[in-house]
Amino acid sequence: MFQVKDPRLRTVEEVVCANTGMTAEELLGDRKDYRIDGLSTAAAMLKKAVRKGQIIYIAGDYDVDGILATAILALALKALNASMVLRLPKRFTEGYGLKREMVDRFQDGQFLITVDNGISALDAVRCAREKGMEVIVTDHHLPVKDEQTGEARYPEANLIMNPNAVPDSADFTGYCGAGIAFKLAVELLGTGHSLISRLLSFAAIATVADSVPLTGENRRIVKEGLKVMVTREGTTQGLYALLCALGLEAYVTAETVGFKLAPVINAPGRLKDNGSMEVLKLVLYDGPYSEAKCMAERLLEDNRERKELSDRWTERVRETIIERNMSGHVPIVVYEPDIPEGVIGIVAGRVAEAFRSPCILFGQSARPEVLKGSGRSYGDIHLKNLLDENRTDLIQYGGHGAAVGLSLEQKNLETFRLSLMKTLSGKKRREACGDMYDLKIHENDIGQVMEDIMAFGPYGEGNPAPVFLLENLTLSPVGQAYYRYLQDGKGVKLLSPRLEAVSFGGGKEYQAMGTPRHVTLLGTLTTNYYMGKVQNQMEIRKMLPCRAKRGRSPLLCALEAEAKGRYVQSSQIRKESYG
Repeated sequence: MFQVKDPRLRTVEEVVCANTGMTAEELLGDRKDYRIDGLSTAAAMLKKAVRKGQIIYIAGDYDVDGILATAILALALKALNASMVLRLPKRFTEGYGLKREMVDRFQDGQFLITVDNGISALDAVRCAREKGMEVIVTDHHLPVKDEQTGEARYPEANLIMNPNAVPDSADFTGYCGAGIAFKLAVELLGTGHSLISRLLSFAAIATVADSVPLTGENRRIVKEGLKVMVTREGTTQGLYALLCALGLEAYVTAETVGFKLAPVINAPGRLKDNGSMEVLKLVLYDGPYSEAKCMAERLLEDNRERKELSDRWTERVRETIIERNMSGHVPIVVYEPDIPEGVIGIVAGRVAEAFRSPCILFGQSARPEVLKGSGRSYGDIHLKNLLDENRTDLIQYGGHGAAVGLSLEQKNLETFRLSLMKTLSGKKRREACGDMYDLKIHENDIGQVMEDIMAFGPYGEGNPAPVFLLENLTLSPVGQAYYRYLQDGKGVKLLSPRLEAVSFGGGKEYQAMGTPRHVTLLGTLTTNYYMGKVQNQMEIRKMLPCRAKRGRSPLLCALEAEAKGRYVQSSQIRKESYG
């Protein structure tokens, strides 16, 4: 049932290096000063605008990345005593990105800088220039392409900083919007400024949330940002209150950012037209803690509502796909008239994972004849490039390889679906070929393995967490039981001295197995902080019952000891080589 991906790989170090294409020295010893062309010019332009007393309009986006990129630049410019207006688009009435209608309300002759958007806002940027505004575009999305030539079209800004869209303009192209904003903030303030830790925390959260590669400078931003996030210097009062509400004020990991913190930051902007501004006000807030706590609790309530909506609509869309015999389509293109716009992207991502195929999910827009949708990729399919090849029927679209937003007339939906499927006709769905793992480990290996897991993290896009096969784990009672159910029986936590193993949806599965005390588990390893103690934790993907450890042969014991010795020796070599 379980299959090893590459039998030549025997340690976490070897797995991570194979996944990232980098050496251990490159990963652990990275001290490079990464270049982005235009940083010094942009900083000089902004400082000049401050001296002239110009209003600086910061135009962001309504997701985690856009909100925190706006917050980074706002705090940096506030330290320079700039006059600012912060503008995030209203999700339902304005939609993604900078619009001409927004620019029309800006004062003539002032200054505009975009964060996490702007590369495709050709009309809006042109409007700003016509109003006598200086414009800097900072973004990481891909540009629109000319319908005739297929070449990239760029906005007429005074300066564009977008490593992902402007060839050879940076040493690293994988930044999110907040990552670029952070680089600009450091250029504005200097590395020793007291605000840098706070801005680094914001950039780390956004980098994890936006699923950009956790390699290059992104890895350093996240690793260092997670450390400072739980310090006094690394948070605003608002962010601290939110961390407290989630139980993260003392210990934060990339996993808890991705699965706990980021969804809460996203929630208001998914449910309310201008909900993202509520989040921006919270993360920038530095007043009394009591008020920050109330603001944070409102965000948690929004997230509970968002989660209920997402769960309900995921099931409904899944049923629609099965009823219409679309489960084998590549990509899956589906229309649900009544789905709330704010959860379309979440549901599309879940559907893509469930059916192992890219998914583009449409809902209704404010105009009855127009559908508005969101797409999430699966496997190696680049969604933005796919839309570039099939843009004839689209009214508007944008995004990158993993995620896109788009709209089209309802009458063109079927033509669009068939066109996409024809383009990808040579692609196959990634079918399950057994359950794959990177390394097989035993109970006695866990301590050493966890050291290496911590050393080579954080994990995410571009550096996926190694998957382990943990054989014949003996569960031990904590209190009266060696397991306990979570979430009203939906999940289960298995207990042992060396780690806790959690399956958030496997309660019924474990019960059906007869609640065995000896199990073999497939999953990823991380740490969990609870009541002042850091506990090793495995997130279970699969579990199987197995027999108690009796009558094990001397040969098997010897082989396990040899494997453990080889693993420890390899890990020791790494420590001596890279510190």
